[in-house]
Amino acid sequence: MKSKRPLPVLWILVIVGLAVLPFVTPGTYVIGVMCFVAFYATLACGMAVLLEQAGLFSLAAPTFFGLGAYVAGILAAREILPPWAGIIVAAVVVAAIAYVIGAPLLRLRGYYLACATFGLLFIVEIALAQSGEITGGHDGLIGIPPLSVFGFTLRGDLHYYFVSWGFCLGCLWFFFNLMSSRVGRAVRALHDSEIAASTVSINVARCKLHVFVLTAVMASVAGSLYCFYLQFTTPSMFGFPLLVELFTMIVIGGATTLYGPVLGAVVLIWLREAIHVYLKGILPKLTAEVDAVFFGVLIVAILIFMPEGLAGGLDRLAHFGRRLLGKSA
Repeated sequence: MKSKRPLPVLWILVIVGLAVLPFVTPGTYVIGVMCFVAFYATLACGMAVLLEQAGLFSLAAPTFFGLGAYVAGILAAREILPPWAGIIVAAVVVAAIAYVIGAPLLRLRGYYLACATFGLLFIVEIALAQSGEITGGHDGLIGIPPLSVFGFTLRGDLHYYFVSWGFCLGCLWFFFNLMSSRVGRAVRALHDSEIAASTVSINVARCKLHVFVLTAVMASVAGSLYCFYLQFTTPSMFGFPLLVELFTMIVIGGATTLYGPVLGAVVLIWLREAIHVYLKGILPKLTAEVDAVFFGVLIVAILIFMPEGLAGGLDRLAHFGRRLLGKSA
């Protein structure tokens, strides 16, 4: 994964575009969809850092996303803590869980780690569904209040749009800086060879555990914001279908760049919305099946013609443009 920091001009254009979008789009439909894009983009970015940057085949991102949502939602719904404090407590709880389970799990490698974290995904989903008195069971947790911070309450899609995208861009900026630092170089060394990394005095176990906990905390905060936005949550929202969507986002956008998963989230969510809108009348009862077929074909096409994803294709196009302009000059 390339951790080269994008040009400041590009950052400015993205931020200005996102800031202007709510005021040039009619209604709240576009803003509502973009909120989901921001939540999933944050989650996909953290998962891609583990997979491509650190070489950790972890599938636990939806698990920490769901735990963050449920811990913060339960604390707020039971009026134990205010919502903003619930987000902090949820992040601490998830960090502790990630640290405790990560220490033994990260001794596994490759598909063994994938199988272990995949099993963890189902264990947590079943536990949340069976703990009806606490989590609401299969019916879900309801009565979650909107997010409020020191008396200011976030209401409507517009408030959550700016909060969700602010958090998403903040995580992206953090990852760019992290991967350009000494810690980031140590993390990248793990992907190439753990044996080689250990020979240059890198504490492999500690480095893997730190990046695992860090991405878990980010997933937890995203999940907490997600539950306050929807004001309800169910175990099925954080299960296998979400994992498939995250993989699809990473494949479509490309994990060779840090912004690739964000681009993949934008493309996938909006393509799914287009499918639901245009095929709703034709195939009203087969929406999920149509999604699976359409995105399956799209993944195969991306892997064949753009193995590095859309972000990799854009990088090659930009490189070709720079070469062309250089020759013409």
